Amino acid sequence: MKIGLVKHLNAHPLDHGFRKSGKHDLVEDSPARLYAMLSEGSLSTALISSVECLRNRHRFGFCSSVGVCCDGELRSILYFEAADNSAAALPSGNGTVFADSGSRSSVALLQVLYHTSRGALPDIRSTDPEKIPEMVLKSPGTGGLLIGDAALRFSMRDDIQDFRIRDLGQWWKEVEGLPFVFALWAYPLEATLEDSLFEGSLEVGLKRMEEIIEASEFDFARQYLTELLHYRLDTPEWKALQRFQERLQALDLL
Repeated sequence: MKIGLVKHLNAHPLDHGFRKSGKHDLVEDSPARLYAMLSEGSLSTALISSVECLRNRHRFGFCSSVGVCCDGELRSILYFEAADNSAAALPSGNGTVFADSGSRSSVALLQVLYHTSRGALPDIRSTDPEKIPEMVLKSPGTGGLLIGDAALRFSMRDDIQDFRIRDLGQWWKEVEGLPFVFALWAYPLEATLEDSLFEGSLEVGLKRMEEIIEASEFDFARQYLTELLHYRLDTPEWKALQRFQERLQALDLL
């Protein structure tokens, strides 16, 4: 079986069993690239953005029991602007957002939340994540979106005080009062896989969480993986997916 794994730390508990089994052909990339490979038929299954699961119900099935979830602050999905206009509500500026488009759920979520605050959709400009902070500082009135490990590294910058930041997990929680589901295991409808396959991989990850934490470059990995993130879908997470779908449909983003 050829399995697409997300390269970011937030997914490692979910895929640890697959990484350790030695039984599968593994491909590691961003959720957006994994979606493209799954669409092309070059993967048996992949962890992809939840928004692509909602958009592609006619083509993909997905695991109903596990995924990448948060219930408030996440730390790894961040919208930010330069701090030179600190008195203004966030988001402010001209609506231009330099975005890491590696996670389409994050981009779609920002579009929804931005519209809630500003009454208009942002102008999303796909940008190399390493360049985004400097682009925001050099371009007055713009914003930036970073995801995954790039966002975690951004939060550790020496000049972090030069930015104003909104955590999208917390922002969604404030607006909707719900958790959020960023990524799900998807597979072609004609080649259905059992939820137990993905649950088994997560069980290995949870049992070996210390191993995952110790291998991480981030000294806050324990809090991030065990307090800010969770991996099981229950009624609140399904309500959140339904509400996200409704918000996307209302803005013609689905």
